[in-house]
Amino acid sequence: MFIKQEYTFWKIAHDLVVVQGFEILHLNSQTHDLWLEKDYKWKTHVVRLKVAQFNWARELMDDILLTYQRVKQNIRLFTGSRLMFHNLYLSEYPPVDDWEKAVTDVLKSDSKVNMKLYYLDEEHKSEESSRFYHSISLNSPQLGQNLQPAEMESIISYLRQQIVSSDQQRKRAALDLFKYGKPIMTYVLLILNILVFFFVEWKGKSTSLISLIQYGAKYNPALMDGEWWRIVTSMFLHIGFLHLFMNMLALFYLGTAVERIYGSLRFTGIYFLAGIFGGLSSFMMNPQIAAGASGAIFGLFGALLFFGLLHKRLFFRTMGTNVLFIIGLNLAFGFIVPQVDNSAHLGGLTGGFIASMLIHLPKQKNLKVQLLSLAIYILAAIGMVWGGTAQYSQSEQAGVQVQYTQELIKDKQYDQVIQTATHALEFPGIYKAELLFNRSYAYTQKGQLDKAKQDLEKAVQVKPDMAEAHFNLALIYQKRGRLNQAKEEAEKAASLKPEQENFQKLLRSLN
Repeated sequence: MFIKQEYTFWKIAHDLVVVQGFEILHLNSQTHDLWLEKDYKWKTHVVRLKVAQFNWARELMDDILLTYQRVKQNIRLFTGSRLMFHNLYLSEYPPVDDWEKAVTDVLKSDSKVNMKLYYLDEEHKSEESSRFYHSISLNSPQLGQNLQPAEMESIISYLRQQIVSSDQQRKRAALDLFKYGKPIMTYVLLILNILVFFFVEWKGKSTSLISLIQYGAKYNPALMDGEWWRIVTSMFLHIGFLHLFMNMLALFYLGTAVERIYGSLRFTGIYFLAGIFGGLSSFMMNPQIAAGASGAIFGLFGALLFFGLLHKRLFFRTMGTNVLFIIGLNLAFGFIVPQVDNSAHLGGLTGGFIASMLIHLPKQKNLKVQLLSLAIYILAAIGMVWGGTAQYSQSEQAGVQVQYTQELIKDKQYDQVIQTATHALEFPGIYKAELLFNRSYAYTQKGQLDKAKQDLEKAVQVKPDMAEAHFNLALIYQKRGRLNQAKEEAEKAASLKPEQENFQKLLRSLN
């Protein structure tokens, strides 16, 4: 009787949905066609449960081929690369002809979909049911086939109600994951970053190294002097309006999503822990001056990845593919463009993921994982501080000091130029000539021509092709009345850069 197949259909469906936690992909109660999905033991199991009577093998094969097409058309909707498809048919009798070999050939004909077939006719129902449950490593339920039709009818109604209720609860719980918090801190951080940017612009210029260092950018020599607070303050500084705009746009979209999932308190913890982790990573791997909220923002990507790890199916059906694409695009951009601090991005991404493990999702706890992530974060932070300190090289920082002293010269802070250059010249690396030249300029502006001359003479010894140093040296010799030496230096400057009119003009005047 058909009631037996219908009862078995709802009995197995109830066990898979209510007891085992499978998600309903499609349900047609009229045709008794049910599609389910669950990630289990590193595999994605998709189950199709169908009540049908096939008289001939051809009819069965047509349905299998149609099912193949549906699976392949929607393959992107199924999470995970190891997809296992289980096709269960419930029927009173099997097809009358030799269907098993024909079906086996059909199943082997397409290697893209790993499909298993279970034909639960009345004679083989228990056997095939057990085989199916064994294949997904679950215990088979008692089907209770010795009931009267009236009892089955009443139980079917109850099972259907339970299935629908369970599915609705699961969907509400999935929606609630995105509605836990309100994006309050996101807006606070946006306002703070914008206010700090315009404050720096008002006081100086956001693209100026002097302003960046003055107001708390990541500056390795200062960190080595104990100014570790710069790791946090650098998160609120941005170099130019475009830098601010791009970061705030990313913060707006990512921040609202993450804060709705994690809540304001957890979001704040993830943001700052990720930003600190990214800053320490930049200290260890990037000698340049750095600023911006990028590390913390990449930490929000890490938070979404952790969410995706716990809710893989929901993640990939909502934002997962876009998130992975944007992360990959930004990292690729960072490797291509040398000015981008990719070490902070990678550090922020990693730090955000670890911080999310530590803080965890609302109403979810895993003490072992949280303690492990705390230990990993602390040890990694200590390791980055130690690594950055151990490999800190003043000669590597000399290039940054050259840029800094040039900015100081533009700002006419000549005493600071002399102090900075003198300190950098202890370990100048390949930048000795540039540092001497900048210091000589500061000495010249302060009227200390003897010191300026000494620096320029050393600069041209180190770098004979530095035309500007020869030109300035010629000017000093001219002021001192040493015209032959002045002419000699002017000739060198003019020959090195004949396109410079000032060099040619000085040489003509000396001739």
